[in-house]
Amino acid sequence: MKTTLGFSTIACPDLPWREVLSVGADAGMKAVEIRLDREDRPFGLSDAELPELVAALKENGLAASDIGMGLALTDYRPGLDEKLTPVFERAAAIGAKGVRVFLGHSALRVPEGKTENEEGIIRSVEEIARVAERYPADLWLETHGTYSRARDVMRVVRAVESDAVSVIWDIFHSYELGESVDESDAYLGDKTVHVHIKDGVKKKDDPDGGMTYTKVGEGEVPLGRSLALLEKRGYNGVLSLEWENMWRPELRTVFPDLRSILAAYRAWFDSVK
Repeated sequence: MKTTLGFSTIACPDLPWREVLSVGADAGMKAVEIRLDREDRPFGLSDAELPELVAALKENGLAASDIGMGLALTDYRPGLDEKLTPVFERAAAIGAKGVRVFLGHSALRVPEGKTENEEGIIRSVEEIARVAERYPADLWLETHGTYSRARDVMRVVRAVESDAVSVIWDIFHSYELGESVDESDAYLGDKTVHVHIKDGVKKKDDPDGGMTYTKVGEGEVPLGRSLALLEKRGYNGVLSLEWENMWRPELRTVFPDLRSILAAYRAWFDSVK
């Protein structure tokens, strides 16, 4: 399978960025997915410091697969072209191929008292897509939260009709909301540009169908089947480990450090490839 192994920095939010890159390279990773800070900066670096990041990525043999915003679109958001322009400029500066945003709420269903307006979401994505069309990086929408199902994300993608919009398939999230991996793959088709890898088991008596995370390969998410579908489709992008230490308490004590996290991920992949 001609894919690249990568990882997200949400596994190590407090680790100095140079050490993040060094440990990733030592573990055989070839790509890093950088979660932006609250000011939409990679590793908290100023724009003037980005050449240092570019040099360090090259030194470690790593590529920045994408940069991830915390932006979640639940309705039309005016002014997104102005807000997103510097983000796409930063993506271009470090060679990232995508800028990730979320659709809908982070919960598995719309929280009580909240609303979502898909017409407004589509309008917002259209606005961001026009920005993306001016830069080398594309807009990447993730199967996540209330838009975890591939069929829901693709409804927005088809409505926007821009070649600058693609999808991150988070296999775990789609499966968590009851969509089989075969269904997800069929909906997404060639729009799958990046893949998140993680595993878990269904919680007992959870009305939302939520899952508890496990080590990769020890849960019930059909990752092997997913890889087979991706291989059949000719996918040659990144398989990015999302070890969500940042907000998943069940994961924080499983491994002592990033080196152990990535070693286990590499061992799992070598066992199934």
